[in-house]
Amino acid sequence: RVLSCGLKDFCAHGGEAAGAAAGDKRVPKIASVVGILGHLASRHAGSIKQELLRMFHESLGSAREHHKATVPFLLQLALMSPALLATVSPELVDSLKPPVLNQLHQHFSAMPREELDGVVGVVVHLLCHTSAGALRTLRFLLATAAP
Repeated sequence: RVLSCGLKDFCAHGGEAAGAAAGDKRVPKIASVVGILGHLASRHAGSIKQELLRMFHESLGSAREHHKATVPFLLQLALMSPALLATVSPELVDSLKPPVLNQLHQHFSAMPREELDGVVGVVVHLLCHTSAGALRTLRFLLATAAP
C-alpha cells in the first residue's frame, strides 16, 4: 500500500522519467516512502522485494499512465535507498530474459530522447553503485551484449 500511494503521488507531481533522472526532490512523499520501506524492511523484506518486482513486471504490460511512471518511480526509490537496490537487484537481473527486455524496449521507445537519456543515466549510476549482485549483473550485461 505504501508503494501504491507513493506511485500515485509521484505521478501527481509529474515525477515521470525527468524527475527520476534528475534525482530532484519535486516529489515530496517519496522520501517518506523510502523511510517507511526502510523501517518495514527489517520484518518484511521478502514482501517488499516481491511487491517491487511485481510492480516492475506489471508496469511493462500496460499503457496506463501510472504504469508508464512505475519504472522511473522504482529507479528513484533505488537512487534514494541503496538498501532497496541491494534487495531487488539480483532477482531483477535474473528476470531480464528476452521477452522482458523486449517489453522494456517497447515501454521506453515512445519516450522523448532527453528523458530516455536521463533514465539510462540513472540506470548506469545504479549499476556502478551496486555491490549486491554486481558479478551477476556484469555476467548478464556480457551475455546480453554477445550475439
